[in-house]
Parts: sequence; C-alpha cells; structure tokens
Amino acid sequence: MKATFTPEQRDIQQSVRSIAKEEKVTARDALAGQWREPACDAVLLGDFGLLGVPESAGGMGSSLVDLLVAVEALGEHLVPSRFPAHAAAVQLALGLGALPDDVLAGRTVLTPAVDLPGDPGWPGREAADPLVRTLVPYAVQADKVVALAADGVWIAEPERITVRESLDPSVPLSDVTLAAPAQTAPVGLGAGRAALVAAAQLCGVAAGAIELAAGHARTRTQFGRVIGSFQGVAFQLADAVTRRKAAWDLTLYAAWAVDKGRPEAESLVHAAKAAAGSAAVFAAERCIQVHGGMGITMEADPHLFLRRAHVLDAWLGRGRWHRRRVGRLQVQRRRKAQAGAS
Repeated sequence: MKATFTPEQRDIQQSVRSIAKEEKVTARDALAGQWREPACDAVLLGDFGLLGVPESAGGMGSSLVDLLVAVEALGEHLVPSRFPAHAAAVQLALGLGALPDDVLAGRTVLTPAVDLPGDPGWPGREAADPLVRTLVPYAVQADKVVALAADGVWIAEPERITVRESLDPSVPLSDVTLAAPAQTAPVGLGAGRAALVAAAQLCGVAAGAIELAAGHARTRTQFGRVIGSFQGVAFQLADAVTRRKAAWDLTLYAAWAVDKGRPEAESLVHAAKAAAGSAAVFAAERCIQVHGGMGITMEADPHLFLRRAHVLDAWLGRGRWHRRRVGRLQVQRRRKAQAGAS
C-alpha cells in the first residue's frame, strides 16, 4: 500500500473541501428547523457518485480510498449532505452486480437500512423482526433503501417510515418497515465497505473538532497567554490528534485491504469503524473542554461535532459491537491456525 495519496486523490480532497466550505446550509440550521437539502448535494451525487465503484458494478474502477477521501472532507465541515449515506448504500449494494445508471448518476438516491432495533450490530438470523430497520439516515429524503439481512442485500421502497428524533437534526433518522424480498444478493464485502464510509466520515468529524478547538486555543487568552500554551490544553489536543490519525490510517489501510482482497480485510474493517467512532467522540469532547464554560452552550459549535460523532458511531453497527467482532475474528483465526498445525 502506498503511504501517500495519489495526485488524483488529492484533487478529489481539495475539490470536496472547496465545495464544503462554500456550502451555505449548515448543521446548525437544522437545530432551528427541519433538514434542508444543501446546494452541494446535486454536485456531489451527480459528479462523485462513481467514486469507489468497481467496473463490475458499472463504475470506472475507482478505488475505495478515492471515495473515503471525499467523505472525510465532508465530515470535517459537518455538511448535512445525503452523499455519504448514498455512497454507503451503493457500496452495500455491490453484490447486486451492475447498478442502474440512475443510481450511479445520483438521480435515484439510496440510503442503507442496516441497524436493527435493540441490536448493536449487523443483522443476524436471530433478529426478532427481520424486516424492521432503525437509524436509517435520510429515509424520507431518499428514493429507495438498500437493506442488509443475514442472508444478503436487496433494494426496496419502504412500506412504512417512522421519523425519529435525531440527536443530530442535520442527519434525520427514521425507522423503516420493509416488505419481504423476493430474493437477495450475496452481501460479500459490501457491508464492510459501507462501514468504512461511516468510518471516514467519523475521521472527518474528528478532524473538524480538532481544528475548531485548536483555533480557539490559538486565540483565547488567559493570564496574559493564549490557552494553547498551557499543558492542560495542549495535551488534550495532542491526544485527540493522535487518536484521529491512528483511526484515519487504519481506515485507509482497511480500504486498501478490501480492494486487494486481503485475508485480514474483515477484521480491519471492524477495527477501523470502532476506532473512528471512538476518535470522533473523543475529539468532540476535548473540543468542548478546550472551549471551557462556553463549550457547553448552544451558541458555541463544539456540541455540533459531538452530536454528529454519536450518531455516526451508532450507525452501521455500534463501536462496541465492532470491537467485539474483531476479538471473535482473532479467536477464530488463532483456532484455525492451531488446528492446521496439529
């Protein structure tokens, strides 16, 4: 794996960052009213929809890392865009083969329906109601959902949508009830690829929270000095930077392993999603701490990052479930190795 981004990936990163910085619809806007479609959605869905889509699914062979670079930039600026959810749904649906042109062109917007009520992980055969999904983002604003079940995936239109109160109103969440599918397609690594989209967005949230905190630390003065010069502030930011960097590197490595079909890819995916969620929540909490008493007020922005971090950490499998999954896979691998040696 190359340790640096390609020129094309840097161009994607800079383009999306420019789009995000120019967006007028913000995460704060949703606190006072309903979610509004950001102007950038048309560009993102139409021009970046082929990122991370292999040729077998109708794409141009773009790598998964290309997509994650774009999603991370959106997370950094808390853009309330449907693009990350649509991109995750497209990755989840790769087992269906060639995807319709209207999906890849962003004219038909998808969203993933993965999480089960009361269950922290991906659907298993023991699900109480296998046709109900929760924490479905932008369900009302999407055209269709890509549902994950224990035996595969399928694209469907929900029979019923129940809007939930989201901790982050800029990411509206719903419960959806689906009709039983006539058939499903093998999920393969689709669920893992979708989880990495969430991990990349979480890494972006962490980066944005750190930048907000660092900006405050560089300008806020106490006792005649900027507060960033105090160890109690500097060390918190250093810890946040370290955890975010480790999570982002792990997410990129997992994406490379998935694209290359490496045997450790599944374990890396779970580890990346767990690490990214933990890093984002930690960075947002440190951002609040650095802002001091002002940090806990609604007028300040740190809570916007904490809201987004908690929502994304719970989405596509909670962090604690992914951590346990890593442990189970390691135990299974060790048992296989011992059995082969005996």
